[in-house]
Amino acid sequence: MKPVRVLLPINAKGTTSACADAAFGLARRFEAELEVLHPCPPPSQRLPYATELSPIYFEAYLDVSRKQVDVEEKEATAWFEKTSAKWADVESQLLTVEGLVGPAVAQRSKTADFSVLPTVAAADDEMFDEARDAALFSSGRPVLFVPDEAGGNIGDTIVIAWKDAVESARAVACAGPFLEGASLVRLVSLIEEGEEEDETALAMANYLAAACLPVELQSVRLGDRDVGDAILEEAGSGVLLVMGGYGRWRWQEWVFGGATDYVLRNTDVAVLMSH
Repeated sequence: MKPVRVLLPINAKGTTSACADAAFGLARRFEAELEVLHPCPPPSQRLPYATELSPIYFEAYLDVSRKQVDVEEKEATAWFEKTSAKWADVESQLLTVEGLVGPAVAQRSKTADFSVLPTVAAADDEMFDEARDAALFSSGRPVLFVPDEAGGNIGDTIVIAWKDAVESARAVACAGPFLEGASLVRLVSLIEEGEEEDETALAMANYLAAACLPVELQSVRLGDRDVGDAILEEAGSGVLLVMGGYGRWRWQEWVFGGATDYVLRNTDVAVLMSH
């Protein structure tokens, strides 16, 4: 099914140029609606120590917070109007939601075909950290992570980082609209030391070929490389990378390192990820 809605979460200053170009450009390509979401915490949720304040100071802080909300909403509106004017042929709308970032993004991303967010390296701050987590873990939908280096024609060549896992299969399914327009699809199967070639990689390649997609299967020995580093190295430049996200418990990736976190911090190509 062709995408009908793309979600672009922003803060008061908007989002990165690469992220905005990707979201508007893909909405144009797929003839989809673009929903620009500005989650704005209300005044009452900006006072972490409110219970320790006297009523007089509480009201004063609340008044300051109200003014800050107004400022942020005006800034977000100005950014949207300026950016959308460059993409006049794209159906887009700004939705400002007064609420916490995580719940707001989780709710709206459930009714979008995919969300578009900057990679960790492109925007490493609290707002986008919460938005990335909510879109990836709480929506059931894929997320397109866009680095500053991403080119405008996302998806002409697609690289699928394949492994025999539910997350990989789900990512391929979510990439359907991108795959249909690709000139080349490379399915890369990384083989760790002591492992045999992954039979499911060949099965997936045959499945994609049966759908008349220009697919090439590449089985690559991992060697002494970390998985995340190997994925990016084998993907190369100027591609859309499709992969599953956080195939093991996230705390394990935090403690021991993992491919997902490494890719989100180091990629210079756009990554379509599904958990």
